Amino acid sequence: MALNRKQIKEIIPYSEPFLFVDKVEKIEGNKIHGFYQTSSDDSYFKGHFIDFPIMPGVLTIEALAQLSTIILRKRLGQNHRRFHLLAYDVKDAQFYKPIFPGDKIALQAEISDISEDRIARVQAKAFVDGELKCRATFSVAFVSKDKFKAKSAHGRKEHSAKDTRFQI
Repeated sequence: MALNRKQIKEIIPYSEPFLFVDKVEKIEGNKIHGFYQTSSDDSYFKGHFIDFPIMPGVLTIEALAQLSTIILRKRLGQNHRRFHLLAYDVKDAQFYKPIFPGDKIALQAEISDISEDRIARVQAKAFVDGELKCRATFSVAFVSKDKFKAKSAHGRKEHSAKDTRFQI
């Protein structure tokens, strides 16, 4: 199953300039493959770093996480719109070599487990021209939008301006 950028935007709640998946090339079982094409015009290259523009590692992980939420939302079916899929943790990440302006990043993610408490465990990799650039293991939490809204409204009332922590 291939998905273009427009179809991706209908599935996950992202848009420019924070959408880091241009195309899904295939979904097979628990695995998904896609890509993101960087450009020298991408804003993050202008300041990271001024004399050595590279894609920030956290944005590479964001691209991998966005890709994984596509397959997770597909597995949820039409009910997926009732949930926020939120970063839960990053267990492990390695950045082997930088990603430069103009690089086309091949993204791969595999869902290794979804627990009863609705936490999905993901193993993901990013490649450029077949060369491994990043590997990450992270989790994504399925949070009911209704419960999230109730907790966030309640949380805003209880926390002072100094205490902005929010727990799900």
